[in-house]
Amino acid sequence: MITWRQKARERLEGLPKMNWPQPALPKSIVYEAPGSTIVFVDGFYSPELSKLPAEIICLPLDAALKSYGLFLQNRWTKIFKEETDPLYLSNAADHGRGLFLYAPPNVQSELQIIHVATGSELASPKIQITLGKNASLSVVQTVKGGFSNGVADVFLDAGATLKFYDMELLPADAHSNMTLRAGLKRDAKLEVFHATDGAKNVRFSASAELLEENSSFLLRTLGMLSGERQATVCALADHAAPHCTSRQHVKMVLNGRSKSSFDGKIYVRSPAQKTEAYQLNNNLLLSDSAVAGSKPGLEIFADDVKASHGATFSQLSKEELFYLRSRGLPLSVAKSLLMQAFCREIIDALEVEILKAPLLEAMAKVYA
Repeated sequence: MITWRQKARERLEGLPKMNWPQPALPKSIVYEAPGSTIVFVDGFYSPELSKLPAEIICLPLDAALKSYGLFLQNRWTKIFKEETDPLYLSNAADHGRGLFLYAPPNVQSELQIIHVATGSELASPKIQITLGKNASLSVVQTVKGGFSNGVADVFLDAGATLKFYDMELLPADAHSNMTLRAGLKRDAKLEVFHATDGAKNVRFSASAELLEENSSFLLRTLGMLSGERQATVCALADHAAPHCTSRQHVKMVLNGRSKSSFDGKIYVRSPAQKTEAYQLNNNLLLSDSAVAGSKPGLEIFADDVKASHGATFSQLSKEELFYLRSRGLPLSVAKSLLMQAFCREIIDALEVEILKAPLLEAMAKVYA
């Protein structure tokens, strides 16, 4: 029998094969938030370092295949037929000890996922998140640097809600790719927040398929780049059913010689009447050497749709700077305040208070 992993490797023929040994566990982990914490070390789920929630089923993927094999194989087969991202396929072929998270119907929970790097080799963490009917889960994920190619595969049953917060405040020499794929059934809600200060290469790719009526997808992204850091955001809202909503809002602040890019799409299939979909990319360039690219897009095959997309590129307003300086503020403080005002729309929408302080700290470093 040909497995999912074998098929993925066939799709990646010609690329080097990556079979990493399981890493040694670090002596200690600094837990950033109280409560349940899941730890990955160099891409391998570590049950020894994790503090598991009692109400959530948490299993290594190989163990989950014994109990949930039919569901997992069906889910992976569907994605595999449609997936074209080589980084996703690379993770599928060579991920380490992955994790299966299942929230049973009507359960409400929250947890944190920490990715720790102990070496310079490629880490390929894989997380399968499945929510039963009317379940609710909040996940805060933090990446600690290194060389990572992670995947989160999400499936939300009817009425389920997932809030996924991805924090990637990284060293300047880090490489990070995070791919999120999601399928939503009737009345399901997916909210995704991604924040980064960039690195050698940071890429975040989020795709949600709205499979049944009244499902919704919300993506908020904030990039705060300085020096020669880079960041890329790819987003797709795939409307396959009527009466669904999606919103993508991506903000980038760039200083120095930093670079950012946004590649987004709203795809509305012919059955998806009464769709409401919005996409906006705002870029604030603080230096003449910073570069921002944007490619918003609509592809619509239904005729009863509300949809819009757009991109803006701006610098700090000279009139606003003059006003603040005329009130006695130094130029650096005036610029910092205007930059914070640009970012506040995204930060103030956060419901997890512990995330705001590191974001404000990262924001301050843009002008350091």
